[in-house]
Amino acid sequence: MFDVNNYKGRYSKGDTEKLKIYHSLHGNDWKKIGDLVARSSLSVALKFSQISSERNHGAWSKAETQKLIKAVEEVILKKMSPRDLKEVDSKLQENPEGCLSIVREKLYRGISWVEVEAKVETRNWMQCKSKWSEILTKRMTNGRDVYRGVNALQAKINLIERLYEINVEDANEIDWEDLASTIGDVPPSYVQTKFYKLKATCVPFWQKKTFPEIMDYLYETSLPLLKEKLEKKMEKRGAKLQAPAAPRRVFLFRDIFYCDDDSEEEDGGGQS
Repeated sequence: MFDVNNYKGRYSKGDTEKLKIYHSLHGNDWKKIGDLVARSSLSVALKFSQISSERNHGAWSKAETQKLIKAVEEVILKKMSPRDLKEVDSKLQENPEGCLSIVREKLYRGISWVEVEAKVETRNWMQCKSKWSEILTKRMTNGRDVYRGVNALQAKINLIERLYEINVEDANEIDWEDLASTIGDVPPSYVQTKFYKLKATCVPFWQKKTFPEIMDYLYETSLPLLKEKLEKKMEKRGAKLQAPAAPRRVFLFRDIFYCDDDSEEEDGGGQS
């Protein structure tokens, strides 16, 4: 349901101080606090989550990473219908190591990051969401670096061509899920991040341009340069391009939600 209070813009210093005061008076009654500051309950809950307490920064420890993975799993399972949960429980009873599966969209859509933060405790919801995207990308791609060297150049070319082809007026109209195939079996947030870096590094004063203007610049100026660079690298090194893997519709739970020594590879990431 549309809520006009979701679109009130940034919080000023005064707004933030009011939020802290009202929280001290009313606790986690986000509906009441939202009414008092003319914001939605979701908006004030997320903002308070961001400012409420000291959080860790920098690289995630192994313990934090494992806690995050467990928290996301629990929040996803909590959202399932009673019927779905009964089916999951039945399958686990039959075979604890069995082939329990999950549809890809449930791995990143509709997750309550405020709940995840509460379970992780040492990071805010934005850090949790960003770190989960990083972990999920690695596990969806089986640890392959799909955005490196000549493959990264080809992915940029594919992305520019596809975005130019769909010809939208605003970035909000883009179906990032559909565009994932330009890079491989990755979550939509990964594609969004790569596009943001592409426009920020290639388009001068992109903040002052409309989305069509950004795309025109990328297509007319950056695309030929990327193609030329790719051609030279292919000739010089004799490198081979890897075709982007088709996005899988379903994943096994055990391939996404595991916490063991192998997760150490993720510890150094997520600088936030």
